[in-house]
Amino acid sequence: MKKLNLGCGEEYRTGWVNVDCRNNVKVDVKWDLEKFPYPFKDNQFDEVLMGHVLEHLIDPIRVLREIIRISKNKAKVIVEVPHAISYANIASIQHKANFTENSFTPEHLKEYDLEQLKLIKNEFVYKNKWKRFIPFRGHLKIFLNGVYDDLLFEFIVNKS
Repeated sequence: MKKLNLGCGEEYRTGWVNVDCRNNVKVDVKWDLEKFPYPFKDNQFDEVLMGHVLEHLIDPIRVLREIIRISKNKAKVIVEVPHAISYANIASIQHKANFTENSFTPEHLKEYDLEQLKLIKNEFVYKNKWKRFIPFRGHLKIFLNGVYDDLLFEFIVNKS
């Protein structure tokens, strides 16, 4: 089982192919994720992880299309990003894209020509555990700026 950690940063994972463009982190492959195509063959990976990377890239849709290309059929793709109205997202001047819990609806995936990705998990990640106990979060989110921290999206690649 071949696994890819795209934009690994300081989170080097043993048994994975770790990719980053920075010189100050341990990597297996040094690559700028804004440069296409990625240096991998088609249908190579069973699992792809992008932890807090996609929001830093200019064209996340093109990145996801490239992930589909290098992933095997039935591969798992895990993407974690900050919520668009989280403090971490708003505070960073390096973020180029914003995401909400509705960023990857079936309608959006079709619009983005990403229909080979099937969303199987879409959940909020709370860094401050007390936030999960706020009642009516979904309805109050526009008033409670920063109630959400991160989002975790899990996809299955369907190339049939």
